[in-house]
Amino acid sequence: MFIPESFVAALLMMLAGMICWGSWPSIQKLTTNWRFELFYYDFAIGIFAAGALIAATLGALFGSPTCWENLAAAHRSVIVLALLSGVIWNVANVLLVNGIALVGMAVAFPVAIGLSLVLSTIGGYLVMPRGNPVLLAAGVAFVFAAVIVNSLAYSTADAERKQGSRKGLIVCLLAGVLISTVGPVVGKALSARPQLGPYGITLLFTAAAFASTFPILYVFMRHPLVGSPTCAAGYRKGTVAQHAAGFSAGAVWTLGTALTWTAANLVGIALAMAIGQANPLVAAVWGVFVWREFKGAPRRSKLLLVLMFALYVAGLALLVSSRS
Repeated sequence: MFIPESFVAALLMMLAGMICWGSWPSIQKLTTNWRFELFYYDFAIGIFAAGALIAATLGALFGSPTCWENLAAAHRSVIVLALLSGVIWNVANVLLVNGIALVGMAVAFPVAIGLSLVLSTIGGYLVMPRGNPVLLAAGVAFVFAAVIVNSLAYSTADAERKQGSRKGLIVCLLAGVLISTVGPVVGKALSARPQLGPYGITLLFTAAAFASTFPILYVFMRHPLVGSPTCAAGYRKGTVAQHAAGFSAGAVWTLGTALTWTAANLVGIALAMAIGQANPLVAAVWGVFVWREFKGAPRRSKLLLVLMFALYVAGLALLVSSRS
């Protein structure tokens, strides 16, 4: 299986992973008048199909041990952890989207992604201690500040934004805590003896996420946190473009995941996840330059955007410098 042998290669993979993680929500915007629950069926198919394809290529065509040999040798407890982590992340991802619907992205992202960024970096470093902890913490602080400034920029640009509700905040907090468990679990698998490699983790993780999608969506469609109840029968009414967008979004997310976790094999899971979870920067780029979300926004919003990009660049520079 392919594993980067230099920090430069690993850094390029982490940055590419960050771009993928920050891009898939923009693909969802292409599915107009299509409920998220129905979009998510295609998303789940896409993440598993991409996970299997990556395992069969990058995980098997670059020498021994292959992904399949690695899976066969891995300890059963680590395999169970990887599967369980996929289920937990899937629940968290659905909660996050519901949180965005309840309180808006300006509140949901800093609460969920910001909390996850801090907790997963701490947990990942405790499980897989690599790099300079002071520089790592400083980089995380700058990226967290950038997430907050990004939130303020969206808030000032949208005068009719939804006000935070107690229910929405609780949903976002829960999503952030659940997402933060992924990094330490991946770090545990990568540092285990025998090790479960990044492609095996990705395959197990995406398989568990795919399998758990059906019961999770059944519950959320019957008892939605926002909107009226619906059923899976509406899935058949989707257009080819809507289904393709969901599948593509899932494949892009999995590609970002595989790149991030493969780089983590060299640099440590704390640094890899910290850079990967700087993905709101990428989402902001899409919003500013593609979707034109700040067209006609007040001067204050545009100044906040400049500050946000500066904080992200400084944070990423500190994270890169933390590598010993």
